[in-house]
Amino acid sequence: VQRLLLLRAAVGAGHNISQIAELSEEGLADLTRWEPEISVSDDGFGDSPAGIFLGEALDAVEGMDTQGLDAILHRAAMALSSDMLVDDVLVPLLREVGLHWRRGTISPAAEHLASGVLRRFLDWLVVSLATHRPKGLVLVGTPAGQQHEFGSLLAAVVVAAEGWRVLSLGSDLPAGEILLAVRKKGADMVALSALHPPDEERLVSELKVLCEGVPSGVRVLVGGPAASAFRPNLEGVGAEVLGNLDDLRLALRASLD
Repeated sequence: VQRLLLLRAAVGAGHNISQIAELSEEGLADLTRWEPEISVSDDGFGDSPAGIFLGEALDAVEGMDTQGLDAILHRAAMALSSDMLVDDVLVPLLREVGLHWRRGTISPAAEHLASGVLRRFLDWLVVSLATHRPKGLVLVGTPAGQQHEFGSLLAAVVVAAEGWRVLSLGSDLPAGEILLAVRKKGADMVALSALHPPDEERLVSELKVLCEGVPSGVRVLVGGPAASAFRPNLEGVGAEVLGNLDDLRLALRASLD
């Protein structure tokens, strides 16, 4: 019964049953803890500033109002701290858009338009947060087989907000290409996002190559549902598995201790 409940929660959060059916109960629990389902409520998102921005942004998505969505996000960036903007507006907005799209309450066209606005906004946010005296360089992206980039784009914002220089490598990048970038740019850390499909063998093998190839002292961080589901194996090859964006913030701060 517990396993069935975990499977239902994971499917409700948007994961394909065929991709998660073989996961252990621990893996399913990690998957649902990292990416809990956010229900769509007719009561809105509360009367906090972040909740108001979130509700307005979702209305703009549903109305395919790209200019309005862009304006709302920029107003939120001016009014909120970077942590609140990411945790209380951007992350739930992405999840809500995904839930609405899967339930058919917004069209694929609306989802695509919103994704384009969000990508441009996140790129702008990273540039606006850049400091003239960065603490080091972090490369962000997704490993081979992982094509969903929003996790890495949010990680880039967190990295920049913590005072580090960030270089986004993009999605679905083989370990060899990431290693080349690490050496050429002299990176201090690599932060990767692994959402789905949770392909254990490929993900672990890519991270093994990466961890064995980085220069001494370079940390390899990986977050997302797929990473959490296979935490023991990923940690076994030398990767540091993060449960959420707060873990990333703590990892960045710990690097300076």
